[in-house]
Amino acid sequence: MRHLFLDFFGTLVNYADSRAGQGYADTHASMRAFGARGTEQQTADAWLDAFHQLNTESDTDHREFTMEQLSHRAISQLLGREPDATEIAEGAQSNMADWERGVVLIPGMAETLKELGQTFTLTIVSNTHSASVVPRQLAAMGATDLISHVVTSLEVGFRKPHTAIYQAALDRADADPARVIFVGDTWDADFDGPRAHGMEAVLVAADPRDGVPETRRVASVLDLPDLLSFRYPSTRPISTRGVA
Repeated sequence: MRHLFLDFFGTLVNYADSRAGQGYADTHASMRAFGARGTEQQTADAWLDAFHQLNTESDTDHREFTMEQLSHRAISQLLGREPDATEIAEGAQSNMADWERGVVLIPGMAETLKELGQTFTLTIVSNTHSASVVPRQLAAMGATDLISHVVTSLEVGFRKPHTAIYQAALDRADADPARVIFVGDTWDADFDGPRAHGMEAVLVAADPRDGVPETRRVASVLDLPDLLSFRYPSTRPISTRGVA
């Protein structure tokens, strides 16, 4: 095994599962500037409704939608008119700023990635609606230079578990799927989907899961070096082999 494909959100960083959890202060300020007169809760309701509509549509064919598409739909619903390009861009930016307040870095993650990178080529394979969020969070983590490739659903146009994003990652990394271990926290996107495409997979899950052997589960990516060195002794960095 020579490649690790890593999910990002919920795997390398923690994040709030609900888009409402971080508040909508920046988004609401933008909407007020565009002429909305409702409360922050009404702003939140409009954006959440637009998000769920687009997400439901994407569930049928796994096509990814952009923050700009979300912004366009939310502003149209909230203001009852067609937004212009500037409003769409500002809405997308403010809503992403609100959402990112729920992203929490995991202490020690950069050091773990550095250790894994001694043996594996590391590739991020992430679903996202924004082109800038993964690079920005990697920089905040201090891990930008540790990742060889970043492949997102936004650039591919399809989200995991669509075959297109797995193939794009394999092509970008020039990797044979038989030499890839995929690591992530979502069953269909990060465990079942990669295995259907010839890769091995490790699920990030705090508790045991039916259908997932304990040799293919970690509670955190911080535990991944130990799991991999146990399953594949040759992948342990030379400097640590034989060290208790």
